[in-house]
Amino acid sequence: MIRLPSFLRQSATFLRGLLIAYGVGSVSLIFLALATIDLVERHREVIQEGEQAAQVVQASLQAPMSDDARQGLLEAYGQTVRADRLDGMNVLLVVDAKGRIAYASRPAWRRLRITDPLVSRVETDDADFRQVVACFSRSQAECLEFRSSDFVLRTGSFTVVRPVLQPPRDLGLPRQPFLVIANFDTGVVMADFAQDLVALVVLALLLGGLLTGTLWYVLTARLLPRLNQAAQTDGLTQLANRTSFMETAMEILAEAEERGGDLVFAILDIDHFKRINDTYGHDCGDVALVSVAAVLATVLRPDDLVCRFGGEEFALLLSTSKEGGRKVLERLRLQLEMNRVGYNGRHLPITASIGAAATADCGYNLDYLYTAADKALYAAKHAGRNRVDWTDAEALSRLQLSR
Repeated sequence: MIRLPSFLRQSATFLRGLLIAYGVGSVSLIFLALATIDLVERHREVIQEGEQAAQVVQASLQAPMSDDARQGLLEAYGQTVRADRLDGMNVLLVVDAKGRIAYASRPAWRRLRITDPLVSRVETDDADFRQVVACFSRSQAECLEFRSSDFVLRTGSFTVVRPVLQPPRDLGLPRQPFLVIANFDTGVVMADFAQDLVALVVLALLLGGLLTGTLWYVLTARLLPRLNQAAQTDGLTQLANRTSFMETAMEILAEAEERGGDLVFAILDIDHFKRINDTYGHDCGDVALVSVAAVLATVLRPDDLVCRFGGEEFALLLSTSKEGGRKVLERLRLQLEMNRVGYNGRHLPITASIGAAATADCGYNLDYLYTAADKALYAAKHAGRNRVDWTDAEALSRLQLSR
């Protein structure tokens, strides 16, 4: 289980809020994208129906049939289209060069002019239809060349306008032009779009949830462990840093106090470390620190807690009794004494002074244990270095009274 330092734990609420905001934002953006695509697709389908209507008219004009037969064909086609859709084509008109309706899906409109008020009152309130009516009102010849745009998204009523030509029966005559006007009911696009809304919302939730879940996995399984390691680790020695050590040590001490367990707190200080830096340089001092950290990692057990406390000091919290701690710390001191630091072809001896205090003597307060171990370390250095000294409660009291 990852033990997060306090600043990361305090950021958990912010991280959850960030993920929630990311999830809501991603779902919203995905829904908007899907809705836009679906709306455009529904609009394109209606445009295709208008194109199909123009093709039907073109085919009827090419076929050798009477005008009444063509009129019947358009009526049947208009009824079929309306039966296939909830809100489909409102009216299909074929207008000649004079602006008269030559054929219509509504028989009563046949032979009316496109500018007739009856035509303009029946659900044809859109820009393209008005443009056609206005054009024929001015009797302009280019009206039969008008073609409505496919790239303007219309969510209300709209009209698909396409020019068609009737082949001449006599090849010596010009082809007769017509204008096919397919007007669709208000909301024909939105009606189909509304049917897709539930599916779009579900799909957006699934995709947004997948993205949020992926982000959560990346944060918790990839990023947070690295942040946790960086926040808890000393960059040089790869041991725990002081902040992480103190937080974890307080938790361990609290747990040990509840069950009455024994712990030993110790501070290790490399002897004459300043002399190493001054003589061989700080790079050599860094090598010495890494070497001591390696010895600590080798001698101490997995249950023991160790950190670089700062500078040349290391702190240890051993899960053992006072007697067990004596053996561990003495073995550690001897191992450091036997260890040699290799630097630029030299093998430099390293020793350390250690001050220790046991919870059996000093209790479970971390500050009290630190003060006791620090006093013992002070005594070890003044007693000649390269030794382990202990402070019990009685000796600590004497030291505090002597200050």
